[in-house]
Amino acid sequence: MTKSLFEKFTLLLNALGAIGILLMVLFINLDVFSRTFFNAPLAGVTEFIGLAIVAIVWLQAANTLRTDRFIKSDVFSSMLEKRLPRFSLIVKAAFNLVGGAICLTILNFSIEPAIKAFERGYYKGTFGVFTIPVWPVKIIIIIGCVTLAVQFLLLAWHDIRAAFNPSKSTVQQ
Repeated sequence: MTKSLFEKFTLLLNALGAIGILLMVLFINLDVFSRTFFNAPLAGVTEFIGLAIVAIVWLQAANTLRTDRFIKSDVFSSMLEKRLPRFSLIVKAAFNLVGGAICLTILNFSIEPAIKAFERGYYKGTFGVFTIPVWPVKIIIIIGCVTLAVQFLLLAWHDIRAAFNPSKSTVQQ
């Protein structure tokens, strides 16, 4: 089965998030090693980790949702799916529509801070010691919000189609 362009994009973002995790592990270990053996912490590790965690979450969120690995409690939905499968799909669609709306709300409140961070040169750290710009993470949040919102809406569309036309339930998400 061929992957859609959107699926490839979520996989790319997921891979970038995985690289971010590897970089975090590397920098934390280097910092611990430097502190332990040279009594000299690496400047900026704390700032980098704080920004990287946020970036990684947003980079990997859409692919996590697409592959059904989002954290959830499915006791109610499993029971509903067994007893009322069509209604269960409608409930899932509603859940996904709300998820998409939440992502779009976060997006709405993320654009202005990203613009300000870029225009005004906001950074984390201590000037003269170590600084890291925050605008790249703000842009990643925007990309992640859009991608996650699209994924939620694709899932909602899939569930609606499956609920009202069972023969379309095998459509690729």
